Parts: sequence; structure tokens; C-alpha cells
Amino acid sequence: MEKGTKISVIIPVYAVENYLPECIESVLSQSYKQTEIILVDDGSPDKSPEICDNYALKYPNIRVIHKVNGGLSDARNSGIEQATGDYIAFLDGDDFWDNSDALLELVKRLEVTKAEVLNFSFKKYFEDTQEKIPYFFEAPEMPVELTDKKSQLKYLADNHLYISSACNKLIKKELFSEALKFEKGVYSEDVEWSACLLKEAKTMDFICSNFYCYRQRRDSISHTINDKKSNDLCNHIINCVKMAQIANGEEKTILSVYAAYQFGTYFIVQAQAENPQYNCINRLNEYRGILAYHQRNKKLLVLHIACKILGYKNVCKIVRFAYRKQR
Repeated sequence: MEKGTKISVIIPVYAVENYLPECIESVLSQSYKQTEIILVDDGSPDKSPEICDNYALKYPNIRVIHKVNGGLSDARNSGIEQATGDYIAFLDGDDFWDNSDALLELVKRLEVTKAEVLNFSFKKYFEDTQEKIPYFFEAPEMPVELTDKKSQLKYLADNHLYISSACNKLIKKELFSEALKFEKGVYSEDVEWSACLLKEAKTMDFICSNFYCYRQRRDSISHTINDKKSNDLCNHIINCVKMAQIANGEEKTILSVYAAYQFGTYFIVQAQAENPQYNCINRLNEYRGILAYHQRNKKLLVLHIACKILGYKNVCKIVRFAYRKQR
């Protein structure tokens, strides 16, 4: 890793005026200073654009892109096009980092492994109680002696360390070709995008660094599951399963494990949805065999056995009934 590795931090901004200063300050406070911050104002209707401009006037490493509203994917794509760093990190405008040495730790790790994608952990931040819960509990860092992609993928799969998020990854800028553009106009875009990233990258790494705080907001629109959100997720899951089906070797294994986990999440999504999701459930029923790649994940193993005994559609009905009864 060459000295002075530059990190581009892309922050999509939309209706986050109450959270944006904390988000930006958490990057400005980093001890590692070889950074640029790209604030992408996605046609935000509140005071967020003004906040962005004020920060850009004060800090020379901050740039602002003002654009018409196009959604999270479009905002990220705009930021990628303007990024000049060696690596790219994504940070949502209502989230923040709580460790001022976070980037320094990541860059030091890259000096050793030179990975094209460095995965790290994160934690859920509940703003009501200010509680922070790590997503990976005592997850082991990938041994540095694993230098080939085959062994790296096996390690990630065996330990369930590869997840569907753009925000827990530091990614080499050179990887962002047409294949890694975020799909516009859809929800749950990270699900399929993360699978594509896994295929495109030549090397992967994981470090258990819990600095990313994923804010859990009561007013977040992600808490409401409408028909479009459900259908978009269904499409992404099916595409991930199809990617796994045509892959080979360790890439097939980790894509299958990854797709199985995404398939498992849909049991809860359909239970939370405003309306019964019969169409998506019928489509996903054809791919229920992916749960065989549970990789000793207890929840997925239970779902796999339940589907074999009761059928996928019936398990969906049971989960929806149980979820709605406890509300």
C-alpha cells in the first residue's frame, strides 16, 4: 500500500438535516487525514443542502454535488463518478462513525493485506436509548496468511461475515465499472450489488472494527414494507440465487450461503408487509432449495427443516401469523 492512500467518503444526503452535522463531523474528526468527503445532495427538501454548502466553505476536502432527486442508488453513483480516492467508503447521511481512528485502522490493515475489498463490522444505534449493539459479536478477523480469493471466500462463508451492505466495506476505486453501478429506482439495492461486488473483487478481507453506527430511526421509511419494496427484494434474492447456481468452487459456496441468508430474511419481510405477498412467495417457492446452504446457521437450519416438512408457503403463513399476533 503506497503512502498517502486517499479515501473518498461518499455521503448521500436527503432529508437528514437533524443528523447530517454529526455524520460529517464523524469523518472530519478522523485521525487519518488523506480523505475527501463527497456530499451528494439528492434534491433534499429540508435545510440539508445549506448545511452541505456551509461545510464545503469551511473545509477544502469537502465537495458538494447538488442534483435532482433520484434516490440513494443514483446519489451513490454520482459520488462514485466524482471520487478521486484510491478507495471508496459509503456513509449514509443519518449514520455516523464513533471511532476517530477508524480509517487509520482500515488503512493499516490494507498496508498488510492489500485487499481490494476490506469488510468491517458495524453496530445498530438506537437513538431512543442511545444503545449500540454490534452486528458481529466477537467475530474473528481474517488471518492475514489467507492471500488467495479461494481461501478468503471460504473463510467469509464459514464465519458468515459477508453481508448485504455497501456501508461496511472499503472498496478499491478501480473496481467500480459498469457492473458495480447501483441500480436506480429500486429498494434493497445493496442485496444484489453486494453479490456482484463479491464476484468482481479479486481479493477480500475482514476486520472486526465496530465503528459504523447504523441509526435506527422510528420515522424511517424502511420500517414500512409496501408491495414495491417486497417485490424489489424478491427480485434481488432470485437474481442472487441464480448467480450462485452458475458459479463454481468457493465462489459458488459463498454466493449460495449469501443468497440463503437473503432468502431467510424474506420470511420476516413478508410478515411485516402491509399486504400478503402471495406473488413473491409463489416465485420464491421455486428457489427454496437454497436454504440447504445454511452453513450451520441455526435460524436458517430451522427454516430449512420447517420448509421440508411443512412447505415454504405454509412456513411463510405461520411466520406472518406469529409476527402479527405479537404486535
